[in-house]
Amino acid sequence: VWIWSEENIPSAKLRATAEKLFNTEKLIAVTDKLLAIFPAEARFFETKGLPVTWVGHPLVDRMANAPNRQEMRQKWAIKTEETVVALLPASRQQEFKYLVPTVCAAAKKLQEKIPDIKFLIPVPLALYEPKMRELVKEYGLNAVIMERDQTLEAIAAADLAVAKSGTVNLEIALLNVPQVVVYRLSAVTAWIARNIMKFSVPFVSPVNLVLMREIVPELLQEEANPERIMQECLDLLLNQQRRQKMLDEYAETKAGLGTVGSCERVAQEVFNFTDQVPKNQKKAG
Repeated sequence: VWIWSEENIPSAKLRATAEKLFNTEKLIAVTDKLLAIFPAEARFFETKGLPVTWVGHPLVDRMANAPNRQEMRQKWAIKTEETVVALLPASRQQEFKYLVPTVCAAAKKLQEKIPDIKFLIPVPLALYEPKMRELVKEYGLNAVIMERDQTLEAIAAADLAVAKSGTVNLEIALLNVPQVVVYRLSAVTAWIARNIMKFSVPFVSPVNLVLMREIVPELLQEEANPERIMQECLDLLLNQQRRQKMLDEYAETKAGLGTVGSCERVAQEVFNFTDQVPKNQKKAG
């Protein structure tokens, strides 16, 4: 709900609808202490009168031991001069249906521009692997199909990533790989979101939400088409100034995620709070 706060959404009606939709008042009523992952989240709930501590994002802990570029390019026999793009368009069936063919079509266009390009494609579920191989063959992609647990390896080895909106965007940023974010819903769902629910947020990618400004390009719905995706990819691969700007802004994003140790900070905050507050003063939840 903090994404819908006053500083981000000018419409008071939309903010009120969002708070009702996400049961903000109920959350506040039953909460003694809130531990926030994002700084903006902490600021929002502080304005609501909640005791809040920003603990940072647990993903930072996980990524502390992530693979590095040199090791992964050696492991996957990638030559120094080769251009590699990681494709991460889906983890759910709906995303596989609406995003994967579009991203494959964009990859084909990109391959026509850069013939020696290689694609690394981690498959989210074994169930999807036959269809993924079928699409790779259909579009004639020079691609390596990888397993889900090799996702970080694919990102680390890549010069660029094309990914759906989600936590994977933060993983890509923490590995210092430029990215293009894409997302598509069915036409009906998108229409309902826009016209009935009046869904309108400044960004959908966590990378952009951390600082509330565009760090990575977001191609949503109609904009998530093969031509636009290809153009953004090509520019980020060839435009060194734009690549460096994104990498520089990643550093600010990382600062907004906190430092290693968030899980320990959460545990310590819980211990401290339960020691300080008598049981009869805690809210019933």
